[in-house]
Amino acid sequence: MALLLNLYLGHLLGDFVLQPGRLVAAKRNSLVGLLIHVGIIGGVTAVILYADLASLWNLVLLATAAHLAIEVITIRARNSGTLSGLSIFVIDQGLHILSLVALVWIASPVANVEQIRTVGMVVDPSVIALVCALIGVTFMGSIIIFEVANEFGPESHRRVLLPYDRERIVGMCERGAALTTAVLAPAVSGISHPLLPPLILLLFFVPRVVHALRCPLEERAYQMLVAVAGLMTTAIGLAFVAGVALLTAS
Repeated sequence: MALLLNLYLGHLLGDFVLQPGRLVAAKRNSLVGLLIHVGIIGGVTAVILYADLASLWNLVLLATAAHLAIEVITIRARNSGTLSGLSIFVIDQGLHILSLVALVWIASPVANVEQIRTVGMVVDPSVIALVCALIGVTFMGSIIIFEVANEFGPESHRRVLLPYDRERIVGMCERGAALTTAVLAPAVSGISHPLLPPLILLLFFVPRVVHALRCPLEERAYQMLVAVAGLMTTAIGLAFVAGVALLTAS
């Protein structure tokens, strides 16, 4: 689990945090852009695992090569126009996750995949899971909402690339605060009821729903779509953290 979480953290950082819109466009249109993106993935993963890189360098190279292969497949699929952007995004991320799971499974007989250091430190897997989930609901969540809006939203809100504007930043803060509060509230409050975290998530999206109900029809439809997609994305992040906590506790 520790190795898988560290590899996934490298993927999330390289694929979302360190991949601005200009690099997204570049990798889809040139080999240089694609190689820069894949190089960032490999470099970030190597930094995260640098303390164990002497024994894991070949795994990092394989993860980087797998990322390159998947990018080639999904870029070609996108250029063919046969699938929607949302479908390609889901397939792309699913293949990346499966590739990392497969690599860890292959490495497990010959490497101690649990005693892995994160940037030179021994970090509890639940903490790494929370960091991964936060990156997922904030940065990846923006892409999910972007693709959902392009697929189902009004024509006025459909775009080719996602801008880094005020609306995006507000949404990232909304989802990040919801997830952090839902994860930490039971420990801080001493209330361990299983319905508390989901209830907290719902409460964080009430202001957006109220705002949507005051908007004109087309904007209302868009804001409601953002609220639903944001809530679902954050709920998946919460489930991810809870799942890792259960697996590592057993």
